[in-house]
Parts: sequence; C-alpha cells; structure tokens
Amino acid sequence: MKSQEQPKQKAPPNAEEILKQFSSPMLIACRAMLLIGLRIVKWIRRVKWESQGTSNLEDIQAPIIFASNHQSHVDTHVILDSLPKNIRKQTAVAAAFDHFADSDGTSRKKRCIQFLVAAVWHAFGIERVRSPLTSIRTMQNLLKLGWSIVIYPEGTRSRSGEINEFKAGLALVAKKSGCGVIPVYVNGGMKVLPEATYVPFTGKITISFGKQLHFKEGENNSDFMARVEAEVRSLASKQ
Repeated sequence: MKSQEQPKQKAPPNAEEILKQFSSPMLIACRAMLLIGLRIVKWIRRVKWESQGTSNLEDIQAPIIFASNHQSHVDTHVILDSLPKNIRKQTAVAAAFDHFADSDGTSRKKRCIQFLVAAVWHAFGIERVRSPLTSIRTMQNLLKLGWSIVIYPEGTRSRSGEINEFKAGLALVAKKSGCGVIPVYVNGGMKVLPEATYVPFTGKITISFGKQLHFKEGENNSDFMARVEAEVRSLASKQ
C-alpha cells in the first residue's frame, strides 16, 4: 500500500506577498465595512477604552515597533484604534502563523479567518513553531517599506493576565531595522473578550503607551529585551 502523502506545510508570507494582499481591492472594501461593523458592536455592547501616554506618540518618526503585552484578541483592535490616524493606516500586526493561517492548504475556515484579520487589522502570519528567522527578515522588510508593526513579545496570550517573559525576536527586528520601540500595556481585554469568546462583554479597557526606546551603544539583545519588558511592566503597575 502507498502511504498517504502529508500536505506540504506552507511558509509564512514574505513582505511583498503581505503588501500585495493588503492592497487587494476586495480586502480594502471589506476592511471599511468590517470596521464600521465593529464600531456598531462596540456601541451596542457598551465596550469602552481609554488611552494613557498618547503624548509619547507625538512627533515620532514612523516606521515604529509597538511591543505590547497580550491578554485577549481584542488587544489588537484597541491598540490600532488608539493610534494616530497617520500611523494607524500603515501599521501591520504580527500574528501567529500556526494559529490563524491555513498552513497546509486544507482549511477553508482558516483561510477565511486569515482574510478577515488581514482586512480588519492588517495582520500577517509569523512563524513561532519552527525557525523564526524568515519571519524576522519579513518584519525588517516591512519596516524598510515604511510599515510600523505591532508585536506581542510574549509569543502568545497570557491565560492568567500576568505578563510573561518576552522572547528575543523583537530585539533582532529592532536592532537590524534601527527602528524605535514603543512599549504598550493593554488591560481589561480578558474580561471584555475572554478566550474562545466571539461576542464581547460590556467593559472598559485601558491602554498605556510608554516612551520610545532605542538600542544603547554596546547594548546586547538580552539587555534591550529586558529593558522593553521592564517598561511594559512599569506601565502595568501604573494602571
């Protein structure tokens, strides 16, 4: 008997493929409608969020990297909605390729989800299971092309609400690109949109933006990541 061949695993998209998808007329049209729909849902479900530290976003030079904690899928929408319009319109979000993408080409559901998150949040898949180097290069290329990026350095959502240790990929992207990093802390998403929930509960979310960070002369990746993580934890302590 012939053994069944396993579907070939797809690789995450490169920068050119990502931007081609973002510029698709269908995606652009769907984005406008979906964002209106989300505003209606926010109003009906009485979900609110308030921003702190927005003065740290004034006069920043894009592209920039936003490094945030991660509690809920609603975090991404809150971050993007809180950014100045001129930055928001060219900001992409790094999302787990293994979670959202149809990596083996067999799931229509995942292809639909992939399209939706790309349309609403300009989300793109990055590798977190196998070697991340290709995805790190993709993020560097997006930054070179003028796109800011939201990254969740914990690598996944926190199930406890506590901030988990930040992974090193962010430091590589920041160092190679020379872009600054804005620490971000989002709180309240776990109550508004808990895991495996699709309709939000009434609630309030708070988002804080820290001051832009750059590599110091002679600073290594580990020390820089520790400094970014410490800033996010500092923002959390002030909420």
